[in-house]
Amino acid sequence: MQRKFEEFMDLKQGGRDVLQYFEAFNHLAQYATEYVNTEDKKRHAFLRGMNATIKEHLTWQTTGTYNDLVNAAIVQEGAMRQVEEEDRKRKAPASAFAAPQVKHCLIYTSPTVQRFRASPQQ
Repeated sequence: MQRKFEEFMDLKQGGRDVLQYFEAFNHLAQYATEYVNTEDKKRHAFLRGMNATIKEHLTWQTTGTYNDLVNAAIVQEGAMRQVEEEDRKRKAPASAFAAPQVKHCLIYTSPTVQRFRASPQQ
């Protein structure tokens, strides 16, 4: 039981998605009841182990229930994945069969001004 308590205290999201972290957190929380016996303590403990990239977007979530926080984390993770996917698609090299992208530029040249000199009349 002491080992499970220590696992809870050391629990980090790491490479897990939010739902996997949520499941591990809830499983191990039963061994550390004094740290999760209120909504505030539970939210704080859950945030403590979250990845920094998601945690920074959840700092506004100071009120509400533990479930509200978990739902906000899942939504944030989904939004971050969507942005990453869009970035990946945008940065992906064109396939070998795609026409090469040609950059067009417009070069403006001013019209040539011809000047005529009047020759002196004789």
